[in-house]
Amino acid sequence: MADTQKLPRNPIVVVLGHVDHGKTSLLDAIRDTTVQKGEPGGITQNIYISNVEWKGETITFVDTPGHEVFSLMRINGGKVADIAFLIVAADEGVKPQTLESIDIIQSNHMKYIVVITKCDKEEANVEKVKTELMTRGVYLEGAGGDVPFVEVSAVTKKGLGTLLDLVFLYADVEKLLDEDHERVKLIEAFGESSAAIITHGVVLDSSIDKALGKQAFCVLRMGSLKKGDQLLFGPAVERIGLLFDANKKPISEVKPGMAFIVTGLSELPMTGVDIVDMGSEEVVATVEKRFTLVQTKETKTNDQLMDALFATDHEFIIPVVLKTDVNASLFSVLPSFEKYNTDKVLVKVISSGVGAISINDVATAKTFKAMLIGFRVKAPNDVIDYAKQQGVTIATFDIVYHLYDLIQDHIKKLSGVGEEQEVVIGSGRVKKVFILSSGEVVVGTVITDGEAKRSATARITRDGEVVGTYQIQSLKVLKDEKNVVKKGAECGVNVGKIAEEVKEEDTVTFIGK
Repeated sequence: MADTQKLPRNPIVVVLGHVDHGKTSLLDAIRDTTVQKGEPGGITQNIYISNVEWKGETITFVDTPGHEVFSLMRINGGKVADIAFLIVAADEGVKPQTLESIDIIQSNHMKYIVVITKCDKEEANVEKVKTELMTRGVYLEGAGGDVPFVEVSAVTKKGLGTLLDLVFLYADVEKLLDEDHERVKLIEAFGESSAAIITHGVVLDSSIDKALGKQAFCVLRMGSLKKGDQLLFGPAVERIGLLFDANKKPISEVKPGMAFIVTGLSELPMTGVDIVDMGSEEVVATVEKRFTLVQTKETKTNDQLMDALFATDHEFIIPVVLKTDVNASLFSVLPSFEKYNTDKVLVKVISSGVGAISINDVATAKTFKAMLIGFRVKAPNDVIDYAKQQGVTIATFDIVYHLYDLIQDHIKKLSGVGEEQEVVIGSGRVKKVFILSSGEVVVGTVITDGEAKRSATARITRDGEVVGTYQIQSLKVLKDEKNVVKKGAECGVNVGKIAEEVKEEDTVTFIGK
């Protein structure tokens, strides 16, 4: 940025949009990393924070998940940002999480840039995207509005330089990084006591590390902090332990606009809480008042839990013990179990937490005859052995919709629903078979009839004989994860680790229910 005065701090950009619209792939292209390739199922399931250098300046990016269950993560990402990228894929247009992202942007009064991705694809239709956005009240520059937009491709790198230049121009012209702008936000949150606040940040997520203990992933918006400083993380007074940057490299000080990891915390902070210095008694009192209801949490004994669980008219009760990798995952996944509740069925999470599955979790699951579920966590060998002794099954998942498949199947078995006839939704021919380094088998398939769905099962036959029937783990066209692949297209069908040999020219039948 040759003619622009140096900005007071890094601009913070949150990336919002629908699942599989290319958010993480876009950032991969910008920072030349491969986060997307390492994501189970090809979707982002945690908030990722990173600092990107561009023309002598730095941008802090916050990448959020697009799957519907991760609404809380997107809201928290929106809370910390100066500018939002509203990502819309040129080949799919406006989708449900696009609309939710627009709501987050508008409710936070955020400045934003519409980024139309996947413009290199044959099916790309930029004009259709513009029209759909207009019907949702998003008026782009050149079409009667003032919202800037950039057409980009993570594959060809088209538009990336223009997009990054626009971030700095926007931040500079709108004075988004000035302290006065930050003070307005603090007044909304803390009232008159905000005048005493010197340091302010936001917790995006928190987790438990085997070596470092309780840690939080944060962004600092104002002030600075060092090891040993004492601050409020929500209602909890914490002394700062070791500090790391977004790439997990040790640092001695955090400056405004930086994404960072803080360790040595006594409690796991809730996602989205403010980090402020204890500059005055008024600040402390304001924080305590805001969290009074949160702190009055009732603890129940097993007997009380059991009585509460079965004091219901539901015909089928499914207790669940849930463990997740980080706090944001926990508070995103927890509410989604309620969607399975009906007049007959009650899915009730009786115990939940962050970290590896423990012997205590197994004991709780046995006591309540509960499903023991781990999302992006594993169980140590001694816990697995104990679970086998107790007759408790541990189910772990890296992809959220596989977790939901388990719940749905359990409900069907328990209630006797789901004995309906199989429905063939499509078929294909095996063109090539790939075995990944993990041992998983990917069946390169040409769809010859109907369609393939990621939620379906794949039955492979040879000369009229069944080779095997497998739950589809992922469905991809080239590197892009897909929910549906239509007739005439080629795709990679990941059927997991299987004992049977799949051969070219085998037939794949896709079965839904």
